[in-house]
Amino acid sequence: MEEKPLKPILESLFTHWSTPEQERKSALAKGWPKIAGPRFSEHTKPRIGPNGRVTVWVDDSTLAFELSQRYKPTLLKRLKNQLGEDQVKDIRFYVGEIR
Repeated sequence: MEEKPLKPILESLFTHWSTPEQERKSALAKGWPKIAGPRFSEHTKPRIGPNGRVTVWVDDSTLAFELSQRYKPTLLKRLKNQLGEDQVKDIRFYVGEIR
């Protein structure tokens, strides 16, 4: 019996099991530092829901206010460019612990 390397088998399984929602979440996690920039990405953690709403947890209330009032349109545009116009509907900012 021929032995096969484990890596291609595992990659095949993960590819088979991935869903469009998981792919969106992964794309958001990987792209967030570029979308938000270094100033904001260190203090924020985004999540995307099935309804296309991106929830961004921010570790500082002043920064959350600034993001929602001043940078929301820019971040929303960047998200739509990165993930797809039809994949992102809105972005909301909440103050909380970044994990």
